[in-house]
Amino acid sequence: MVEFSIIGVLLFILLFGVIEFGRLLSTFVVLGESTRRAARLAVVCPINDPGITSTGMFGSLPGFTSANLQIQYLDSNGVVLANPGAAATYPNIQYVRVQVTGYSIPLAIPVINPTVTAPQFAVTLPREALGVTRTQTYTCS
Repeated sequence: MVEFSIIGVLLFILLFGVIEFGRLLSTFVVLGESTRRAARLAVVCPINDPGITSTGMFGSLPGFTSANLQIQYLDSNGVVLANPGAAATYPNIQYVRVQVTGYSIPLAIPVINPTVTAPQFAVTLPREALGVTRTQTYTCS
């Protein structure tokens, strides 16, 4: 009985570790996909359209908020533009970058209970319409 209790604890730690590792990898896939989807929408939608953020939140991950999703508009040198919606800055937009930062994933492993901070996921795409066509301005919401 003593031997089983020692081995049993190690077995359950190992079992839950394998399960949580799979869940962790699945979470990373969802984070990568959310940045890809949001970046694709950001290059064709108006600047800071709320539809971009809601698309980036598609995975329904626990604790994942819009604060973890950053949308940045860049010039031709990759420098973040401070006020991309301003008339003087708007023509300088060449790229759109969407990134996930500061997201932590608690793992349910008995005795250990670690928290893993997700790496920074980022997607940068060249600008397209940014919500403006030849005949009209549209929204993506």
